[in-house]
Amino acid sequence: MDPAVPEGLWDILPARAQKRRALEGRLRTAFEARDYGEVISPSFEFYDNLAVETGTALRGEMVRFMGTDGRLLALRPEMTTSIARVVAQRLAREDEPHRLYYIANVFREHSSKQGQPREFWQAGVERIGGGSPDDDAEIVLLFIETLLAAGLKDFKVGLGRIDFLGRVLDKLELGGEEKDSLRAALAGRNLVRYEEIVKRLDLDEATTADLLLLPGLSGGAQVLDRAEALGERRGGSEVLAGLRQVYEALAAAGAADRVILDLGIVRDFDYYTGIIFEAYTPALGAVLGGGGRYDNLLAEFGYDAPAAGFALGLERLESALAQGGGGR
Repeated sequence: MDPAVPEGLWDILPARAQKRRALEGRLRTAFEARDYGEVISPSFEFYDNLAVETGTALRGEMVRFMGTDGRLLALRPEMTTSIARVVAQRLAREDEPHRLYYIANVFREHSSKQGQPREFWQAGVERIGGGSPDDDAEIVLLFIETLLAAGLKDFKVGLGRIDFLGRVLDKLELGGEEKDSLRAALAGRNLVRYEEIVKRLDLDEATTADLLLLPGLSGGAQVLDRAEALGERRGGSEVLAGLRQVYEALAAAGAADRVILDLGIVRDFDYYTGIIFEAYTPALGAVLGGGGRYDNLLAEFGYDAPAAGFALGLERLESALAQGGGGR
């Protein structure tokens, strides 16, 4: 018998397992210090539940199989949708907010398997209930605290609003395929591709210039002034007041030096509706994790409540720490 495991899967041996459990312990301490309680959900569920609002790309990566009753099942590709289902099914009668955290494995089937993990681990939180800027600031601040608790020192958090981009694009009355292409290019940080798409849209010169300006709206508080000027011309300025309040709350908490305002951030999930954020470190050429507000997802399960949360990739966090991300 061949003792190998399928491509994209790995065994974790004692030395690394010990480090992993220690890291998980630090994350649990950070979560529980903010009164978040752990929830454990099944590794697989009905495909239709897991596919809600995840986006075309992620649905294509889900590991699917048929149950003995003939219903289509899938391994969870991320945790937010599972937690939304848990809250709607199990906690709907309890008082909000629900502050929940998880440390769990998730699964994705990549079209190109070379070097791509098919099982990996995530740690994160979901705050169900409350949709104020202060609630948003709580989540972003916990995100920063969690990275610090993990031992990471050299990192920044990009913070934006997904609905700013949405309103700008809606005002232009672009087709769905054109909007999706622009979002996909921004999500992949492929600015060359984004510029190519914008120039192919055959818009007037001023509109083209504004769309090309959008990914560059990144920096400190002054970025909001530039974004508001763009929003006044193209739509979306009304959502920026909330972002400014979140940033001011983070500044009051002493965390502004960790935050880069970035109106060009786009994440891969369709369920985000408001703030979105991601963590970066020079020690790793990839996003460590991220999150945001998703106020419509729980309604898909019959429980209409605002929500926000984040997830961190543990393998990426381990790599960043090993590459010296904890050294400053």
